[in-house]
Amino acid sequence: MTTYDVAATTPATPSAPTPLPDGHPGPPARRGDERPGDHPDTPDEPDEPPGTDQPDDVLVERSALGDQSAFAALVARHGAALYRYARRLLPSAQDAEDAVQDALTAAWLGADAYRGDASVRTWLFGIQTNCVRRAARRRARTAVPVDVRDDDAPPSTGAAPVGDPVGHLLAVDLRAALDGALAALPASQRAVWLLVEVEGMSYADAASVLRTTHAAVRGSLARARQSLSRRFSTWR
Repeated sequence: MTTYDVAATTPATPSAPTPLPDGHPGPPARRGDERPGDHPDTPDEPDEPPGTDQPDDVLVERSALGDQSAFAALVARHGAALYRYARRLLPSAQDAEDAVQDALTAAWLGADAYRGDASVRTWLFGIQTNCVRRAARRRARTAVPVDVRDDDAPPSTGAAPVGDPVGHLLAVDLRAALDGALAALPASQRAVWLLVEVEGMSYADAASVLRTTHAAVRGSLARARQSLSRRFSTWR
């Protein structure tokens, strides 16, 4: 599955900081922006990996100020889940890739609009949902099952499964059946099921992402569960 990084997702806009040539001293520090080592009497300290100990809301605030490393940390935390969600709502891996790129671009450009009314994760999934809907309207066709071989499974080495080959085949068959069953659901039910059952969101967060009501989420999820239960009755 695709790994997202800031180089691939941060748009080249005037709001983003422009990389400086090697050896360039950079702009002068403003008051309050000094770091250890800026003054002769301050000992140097090793830099920590950017964003490793920062909560999401802080990373969004830093992203709004043009901090690419903060945005890269957000992408590292949430990019895979956004892709997983988009991939099961759109017909192809390329459509999902494009939708995630659009969502991350919108998040980067709109970071200053985040007000904390919902969690950053919910905010990102809301942006992703809008991008998925636009992509679906462009395509105007039903999503197809996910190809487990190129989307979620690690690259094949050509070797036979180790341990329990029969169990491995059954698991692959079950996964393919689930993908097919999800693809057969109405888009609204599929989105609710993915947000609640796969991403572990509460009904309230799912309603926020989809811009609907708590009752609508509960109803859609119940119908989705019933449909999937019927489809998987033979697997019991």
